[in-house]
Order: sequence, then structure tokens, then C-alpha cells
Amino acid sequence: MNALTAARPWFKLGRHDVRSTVPAAIRAMMQNGLLDRVFQEALRPEFIFPAIADAEPWQGGLGDTKTFTRKGLLAPATTAITGSDTSAATYGVEQWSVTMDQYGQAIDTNMLTSSMALASKFLADVQTLGINAGQSLNQIARNKLYAAYAGGRTWGTTTAASDTSMIVNSVAGFTHVLVNGVPTAVSASTPLNVTIEGVANTVTGVNTGTNTLTLGTARADTAGDYVVAANAPTTVRPTGDTAFDLTGANVATFAMFRSAVTRLRKMNVPTVNGYYVAHIDPDTEAQLFSDSDFKQALQGRVDSPIYTDLSIGRFGGIDWVRNNECPTIAGGSTGTVTVHRPIVLGAGALVAAPFEGIGDLLAGTGVEDVPDIAMVEAAPGVQVARIVRPPQDRLQQILSTSWSWVGDYGVPSDSLANSDAALFKRAVVLEHA
Repeated sequence: MNALTAARPWFKLGRHDVRSTVPAAIRAMMQNGLLDRVFQEALRPEFIFPAIADAEPWQGGLGDTKTFTRKGLLAPATTAITGSDTSAATYGVEQWSVTMDQYGQAIDTNMLTSSMALASKFLADVQTLGINAGQSLNQIARNKLYAAYAGGRTWGTTTAASDTSMIVNSVAGFTHVLVNGVPTAVSASTPLNVTIEGVANTVTGVNTGTNTLTLGTARADTAGDYVVAANAPTTVRPTGDTAFDLTGANVATFAMFRSAVTRLRKMNVPTVNGYYVAHIDPDTEAQLFSDSDFKQALQGRVDSPIYTDLSIGRFGGIDWVRNNECPTIAGGSTGTVTVHRPIVLGAGALVAAPFEGIGDLLAGTGVEDVPDIAMVEAAPGVQVARIVRPPQDRLQQILSTSWSWVGDYGVPSDSLANSDAALFKRAVVLEHA
């Protein structure tokens, strides 16, 4: 028994263990950890957004939803006390939640085919599965992050006569409002304050299937009318109020990222090891290298000890990270402008809530030594289960390998911080053509 197997007490090499049912070469791979290494090396390069998340492990026996509570601060007391006692003060609270869901994928390998191939198809399948795990969880984390920080700002997509319905490009950020610190679905009794083309209105209902907002006050709609929630996060773009206003000439500049850093510093957002982190795709990077301010700042760069090959360097208060998973949307007045969405964030913008003990679900059942289950650490505090199931076919040739992750990603709110109306303050989304 080596150190790897000794560290996993649930792998008892007894009857019906998976290692005894596969060819000797594959059995050796399982014993020396080669499978884990292949899976992990394939998974990690695609695991960028989850790597920035703070870990809040979820223990069993506590249900499938966890609510976090944050409290505000007391107002500074700058007036002298009159009398012999002080008055009592109160502070506000706000809540945000995570809900446990299971994610996974599997791939079957015919070991007869694998043994005939020049290279191991089994290892190739495990590597492909690792990439799938990394990309899947990366996009799950990314989508949660962008739904919060790119939400609360949209535009109308149709022209219509006066009524209380408005079809918009996206309803993200318009579905809930905080009521006594608790996220509550918008309704006539709990409306969300908005401005439409600068005019005050309210949202009293949302149809997420048709992207339709129900307004408190009827109005005539024109395609491109911008809608901004009262608690919308700050976003930065070269011009206009939404991505509808962008044209192909509105490219990324270093000044936009300086504005994002300024916003984060004003909100007292903590840095990540002394720097904020910008995630940019290749198009954003190429445009920035055409910007003279960016190239001048680049001359004073410091190599990043965290992102190594993924980072352009550290300068301008930012750790610049290449990330192909930064999303794009269709913008412009014709809907044909590809709008890129880099993001600059600080510490605490995203929280990972993985379910603990996913590798021990079979403990005590008597069959815990049948499959090979390994917990592979993809990012700090984020472990993915790599599962190899013994063949179930009559010829004992088809081996099934799976990955599984149970948990959720949450975006903490900071509506009570710094006397600023924005619900989310720890990141800034930028938009450019």
C-alpha cells in the first residue's frame, strides 16, 4: 500500500474491487495515482473562475439551501451626547443564499478498443472528462458571477404603444428586491424601483421566459430604451447607457479599467493579494495592446506569482488574467455587434459552497470498495469526484468513468455598504465592441 491509497481509507482492496476487474496496466495506473494526475492536469487549466471563489463548505444534514446573513454598520456618532445616557442605535441586515445541486458527466470506454489503440483510449477519455469538468464548473461559477454583476441594466427590444409590458434584452437583476434584507420576488406589493430613459418607474412583475417586465406605470416603448434598476451594479463602457449603444468603434481602453479600479477602491473592496483581478479574453487583450496608456503601464509590470502563464502581469493595480471564458453578448442598435465583457473583481466577489463528503457516500453500505472514487482538488477548496465504475456488461469490457460535484456558487450582496445603492459592489463588468 502506498501513500496515496493509505490516505483514502474507503479504498479497501477486498472483494469485487474495481482494480481486480480491469487489465493490469490500468490497475497500475489506479495504484500509482496516474489517473488522478491526468484528470487533474486536464481540469485545472479551465478552472479559472472557481479559483477566485472563497470556500464555504456545506455539511450534510442541513438541508439543501443555506442562507448567509451580512450586517451593516452603525452610523458614526460625531455629535456630543446631551444628557447622561446615549440613545440606542440599530443596524440593517441583508441575506443571500446558495442551493445544493449536483453536476456531472460520464464517459464509457471499451477496454478492448483501448488495448488495441496505439495510445490508451482510457487515459484519453479520462483527460477529456477532466476538461469537461473544468469547463462545466467554470461556466457555472461564471454565470452566477455575471448574472449578478452584469444584471440590473438592460434595454427594450421592441417598439410598442403605451402599456405596462416591456420586452427587454435580459431580466437578470430585475427579478428580486431586498425587503428587510431578504431577497423577495418583485410584485405589486414589493416593486423594484427603476429608471427608463431617465424617468422613474417600477417593475412589479417579471416573466423570465419571454424577458418581459411588468411596469407600475404605462409607457410607450422604443427599441433601445434603457432600463436601470435602482440597485444595479456599476458597469463601464466607452459610451452610452447599455450595450445597445455600442458600435464597432467602441473598443477597450486602459482608461476603462482604471475606472473600474477607482470604483472598487471607493467601495473599500479588498484586493486579492494586493491587486484587483481583471479577466480578459484575447480580443480585449489585443485591443489593449493598441492603447498607448496600456503599453506605457505595461512597462512597469510585475510577474504574477498566482496565475503564472495565464497572467499578462501586474500593473495599474490589476493582475491581468487571460480567460477565454469571458462571455460576449450581441449588442448595438442592429444586434450584430459582438460585445465583450471583461470583469475586474476584488476579494469576496464569489463564494463556493461545495457539499462535503461526496467521496464517502457509500461508506458503511458494504459496497464502498467496489467503485474507485477519488477526490481531485481542482482549485483551493473545490474538489471534484472522479469515479471509475467496474464493467457492467457480460464481457466485462466497458468501463465507465464519471465526474461529480455537488454544491453551488453564491454572490454575496453588499447593499448596506458605503451608503451606495448598488446591491453588488465587489466587481465591475466592462463592455466594449
